[in-house]
Amino acid sequence: MKVTSPTLYCDLETFSAKDIRAGSHAYAAEPSAEVLLWGYAIDDAPAKVWDVTAGPMPEELRQALDEVARKERRHVWQNGVMFDRVFLSYVMPEIELPMETLDDTMVMAYQAGLPGSLKELCQVFHLSADKAKDADGSRLIQIFCKPLPSTWKLDRATSKTHPEEWAKFVNYCRLDIESMREVYKKLPAFNRTAKERELQVLDATINMRGIGVDVEFAEAAIATAERAKKDIDKQVFKLTDGRVVTAGQRDALIQFFFDKYGWQLKDMRKSELEKRMEDPDIPAEMKELIGLRLMGTKTSVQKYKRVVQGAVDGRLRGCMQFRGASRTGRVSGRTFQPQNLPRPLIKSQTEIEEIIEDTKLGILEICYDDVSVPLSSAIRSVIVPAAGNRLCVADFSNVEGRVLAWLAGEEWKLEAFREFDTLQTKDGRWALPYRDGWFQEWAVNAKGDFIHKGHDLYKLTYARTFGIKPEDVTKDQRQMGKVLELALGYQGGPGAFATFAMNFGMDLDELAKTTEATIEESYWIESMGMLKWAKEKKLIRGMSQKAWVACNAIKSAWRKANSEIESFWYALAKACQSAIKAKGVAFSAGRIVCKVSGNYLLMRLPSGRYLVYPAPRLPEEGEMCDFSFMGVNQYTKKWERIPTYSGKLAENSVQGAACDLLLEAGPRLEAAGYHIVMSVHDEYITEIKDDNTRNHREMEKIMSDLPDWAEGLPLVAAGFEAARYRKD
Repeated sequence: MKVTSPTLYCDLETFSAKDIRAGSHAYAAEPSAEVLLWGYAIDDAPAKVWDVTAGPMPEELRQALDEVARKERRHVWQNGVMFDRVFLSYVMPEIELPMETLDDTMVMAYQAGLPGSLKELCQVFHLSADKAKDADGSRLIQIFCKPLPSTWKLDRATSKTHPEEWAKFVNYCRLDIESMREVYKKLPAFNRTAKERELQVLDATINMRGIGVDVEFAEAAIATAERAKKDIDKQVFKLTDGRVVTAGQRDALIQFFFDKYGWQLKDMRKSELEKRMEDPDIPAEMKELIGLRLMGTKTSVQKYKRVVQGAVDGRLRGCMQFRGASRTGRVSGRTFQPQNLPRPLIKSQTEIEEIIEDTKLGILEICYDDVSVPLSSAIRSVIVPAAGNRLCVADFSNVEGRVLAWLAGEEWKLEAFREFDTLQTKDGRWALPYRDGWFQEWAVNAKGDFIHKGHDLYKLTYARTFGIKPEDVTKDQRQMGKVLELALGYQGGPGAFATFAMNFGMDLDELAKTTEATIEESYWIESMGMLKWAKEKKLIRGMSQKAWVACNAIKSAWRKANSEIESFWYALAKACQSAIKAKGVAFSAGRIVCKVSGNYLLMRLPSGRYLVYPAPRLPEEGEMCDFSFMGVNQYTKKWERIPTYSGKLAENSVQGAACDLLLEAGPRLEAAGYHIVMSVHDEYITEIKDDNTRNHREMEKIMSDLPDWAEGLPLVAAGFEAARYRKD
């Protein structure tokens, strides 16, 4: 990327007695927080370092910052949005760093499908040693940026106590600027648009606003969990005659089980222990110990600790990383990690309120044998509005299913969504509340539910797959329809379907009997013919042969009923492969356009944003994929070559488009007075005044408004209002 406008490159080295893992805001709000070094470079001039502990700001840096404040000069930081800008807002609030002209190399890397850390980016771009991030930096940061270990005589290391190390620290800061500037120039600018900038500015506003949290409840939850853990450890100590002190002593427990009962456990994984609990031959004392181990190692309390550690003035900030999910561009979680909150086992919000009250009173363990269950179920409700406000929450209904059908052109499914979204009014008309408004009076059935023009999609899916009428679909069959949609939309096979089915509590062998009796015979015969091949390929795992035949027959029937979606998978893979072969030439698959630019495969979404796959390569001999690319492996967290296939490409494009729908709804909500405090997957959590000026029905309508690029997409949102956040 060629840099043409005046640019200031900056990086801070800081100190705080607070652990940085508590989050940037808690770290910066700590009274001891201060800037130690300020590295900078003006345009292409050599990088310099202002030693903040030694004297006033250099005049050239002050002038450059004045130009930044007037938006006459761009400013570039590594993780500047989530850290440096936040830190300075607490310790040097007089310095203005407008978001409109801030370029964050971490975010730019995520936008291009690249790793976010400066060290990894230096490796990706093969920077020479003098331009690469100093490898000794971590050691120096440990010395100067946090309090020294209690075993040391000094509380802190400074330039006076460690002059030689300080000189290295200053040089490390200077090299960071050199590295960042080189990386900045090499980062592609595919997604640097005015729209993207607007969304990034709003994201920064939301992160600075933060979410209200009930710190009192969080502290009480931690205390409750610690009391429960001590009690569990006492029981473990007693049951093992003092040989095992705590439930967390994995190896000691394994040895105890072997010595006393002759049971050889390979590991102490949750799945292995739960399997043992179901064994009728297991001794009662051993079962009790395993139960204590399962209770004692649950981690739900960690979320509460994040709340207490990170809250500043009753709010938790910096929980969302813009474009952090670099494969799709979705927001990822930070600190509190709101994107992976546990699914509550206790559904009743009334019971949740009682759990919160009992926890604050310190009596939760009297009401529940295992306090981890209620505490885990109540974690969402730690999120509360500011005084005088209430939470207004809405998320897109089945957005991935709708977007997949829209991208693929699966018209029967699109029409099914449209008809289900259409409701009957009291005067017998059909209206679409998300377009026509909720002010009409709506007809309801005997149960008090709205009357829909069309059938529920899961009923329709089951009906089309098994060849029956939608009105004849039972409740259990509808559940099967849901499993079909969730498991098979991204090219899932028998294994994927079986996994989803078991997660929904379905017995695969009973499923096989039902399927054989009800599915079109040709699908069953075809699957029986594939059984030998499946055994040779070792595809039949964790189920009987008949169950595999049933799952494969169901898969085939679903694909026949969703032929346009199936075609979309393969068309998308073919478009990518063709683009890799003919660089610079665009190839289409439905509403997606693929092209290679430089060393990047670009997948243009309907919004105009690109999903980016670095260093694409067609499969080599023996590789089972449609193509591979360089990326951060979500399991190993390493930058390596990743194989991909048509179903995964479809998933990426669907989730990318769904993300665009959500983020583009953000400015509309803000303009209407719905102050966003957090997003989770396809959901926005907002704060509104506790009066009658705004409500979730209006929020639903605002979110359901289609951007120009999404014409024809049946999009709806569903919401609620509450005094505490919950899973609706």
